[in-house]
Amino acid sequence: MTKYIIYLLKLYFFWIVVFFINRLIFIFYFINSFKAAGIKNTLLSFIYGLRLDFSAAAYLFAIPFLVFIIQTFFAKNFYTAFLKIYTCISLAVISLISAGDLGIYQSWGTKLNLRALSMLAYPTEAFLSMRSSPLILLVCIMIAEFSLCYFLFIKTVIRFPRWHIPTRFKPAFAFFTCNIGFAFFTGVVMRGGFQQIPINESSVYFCSVPIANHAAINTSWYIVHSCLSKHFNASKNLYVYMPQNTAAEKVARQYASSANSSEIKILSNSKPNIVFIQLESFTADVIKELGGDKNVTPNLSNLIKQGILFSNIYASGTRTDQGLAALLCGFPAQPLTSIIYQSDKLEHLPFLSIELHKAGYNTSFYYGGELGFGNFNAVAQYGQFEKITGLKNFSKANLFNKWGADDETMLTRQRKEMQTAQQPFFSYVITLSSHEPFTVPMKTVFEGNDLPSKFKNACCFTDKALGEYFNAIKNTSWFKNTLFVLVADHGHQLPKNRLFDEPAKYHIPLIFFGDVIKPQYRGITISTAGSQTDIAATLLHQLNLSSANFRWSNDLLQPNRKPFAFYTFDNGFGWITNADSIAYDDRAKQIIYASKNSSQNLNLVSLQNGKAYLQCLYNEYLKY
Repeated sequence: MTKYIIYLLKLYFFWIVVFFINRLIFIFYFINSFKAAGIKNTLLSFIYGLRLDFSAAAYLFAIPFLVFIIQTFFAKNFYTAFLKIYTCISLAVISLISAGDLGIYQSWGTKLNLRALSMLAYPTEAFLSMRSSPLILLVCIMIAEFSLCYFLFIKTVIRFPRWHIPTRFKPAFAFFTCNIGFAFFTGVVMRGGFQQIPINESSVYFCSVPIANHAAINTSWYIVHSCLSKHFNASKNLYVYMPQNTAAEKVARQYASSANSSEIKILSNSKPNIVFIQLESFTADVIKELGGDKNVTPNLSNLIKQGILFSNIYASGTRTDQGLAALLCGFPAQPLTSIIYQSDKLEHLPFLSIELHKAGYNTSFYYGGELGFGNFNAVAQYGQFEKITGLKNFSKANLFNKWGADDETMLTRQRKEMQTAQQPFFSYVITLSSHEPFTVPMKTVFEGNDLPSKFKNACCFTDKALGEYFNAIKNTSWFKNTLFVLVADHGHQLPKNRLFDEPAKYHIPLIFFGDVIKPQYRGITISTAGSQTDIAATLLHQLNLSSANFRWSNDLLQPNRKPFAFYTFDNGFGWITNADSIAYDDRAKQIIYASKNSSQNLNLVSLQNGKAYLQCLYNEYLKY
């Protein structure tokens, strides 16, 4: 009986060792980031992470344990072959998850989850998104991890004691008692203990350093939980912090001063053409006027001198799909998910294109890549765009990389087709050349094979394409009656290696440009805090149109508006005002970033406002 018990314990604790190796690889892979966490927090991630490790190991242990019991009824040994196959498959999946987690965390700053897995529906785009991660190294790590773990399995676990069901009473009673005990132990450990609420990833959070908390999370457990929670939490608000009426009152106060029309009218014509250019990954860190590098975007700097720069604007989320919902629909990003991918909810969103179409505008949608990626085609269809241009509309000869047509090619097509477009028109344009893997058809400007240099080169190419675009259209008949809106879909950690949850990573440019802007407003900078979601109301009010459907949009040109911006990251949010900024991690249940000049009282006020905002936002998301 002792050998029987020892074997089962070895089988269970083998998986604990596997997860120890997982965590060790994660820490060594991001060793530079862990310097900020310190040795103490790095070591504590192993201790606190054991709870999820124990739970995940119990799930992996359950099936071999059941088959082992069945084996005791038979003389012929089939268990060894089964265990080898089961362990090979499990280790292969775990090693793949571990390597994928490294790549996703490097690119997104989040653990591998359902949202990341959803990209696999578009394997080419998923591969290109991961190109900033060293894929060959990740494959080598995956193979090495599998080989090491399987070697340990062969040396420590594969040999098991031959065992048959005892026929005498005392041994039989001990045998059945032992099995019941292991079954009970497995069920309890799967659940994480006897507490009222089953274990979840927040159970292993132990400090205010995000990467140390993320190291404590068992990735294999988390990815399964992420997939299951999408189903089980489909009708449950995950972010309830206060009574709903209290949260609604706090949110209402943020919008209380927004009138239905701007007191400041910057346009000389209330019905101009509008060209809305969504810039891929354009962080403030590549814009000189926003404190970024000086030589990356000289053409945008020229536009800023002649237009209006909104210098304190923040992205709502971390990915293009979230940015698209914020810019085109005025709907803020949600943690862990994206409304863009859910057609049953998407159809309930307001669309800037629909409002403009009702007002007599002809509408068009331009993207050089695959329209299926990011659900762009569904967005364009629900947005009732009359003309939709995507990858299939470009000749293969014009494709520089697998993402699709480069920005120069795409912008050239758009400007030529605007020559014959019926005015007034609303043309929504999405760039892509500054996306990973940052390969562009241009002579290198920033030498170096490092990611920051590649990223700046890609942004420089898009800026060059924009310069050529505006130079080509400046003498056209439609140019003088057109407002150009240029804004990023989201920020980026490059080129300054920003933390994934800090406000600076979400800081983006917003530029209004065009001869249709009144001369007295050209060249000015507006520094009030705002979000991507605020652009819809701002534009509609300038056109003397109602923004009632865009309840999350806060006119940037309304003098008495409450200046604020809200953004989300993986299970957390940021709140920014003119006075302070914070980032809050919902798993750790604590503020993980606070601006240096703000007071504790200001931080607490921002925290309550941010919690109320997220609670009400998620309520509305669930209702759609």
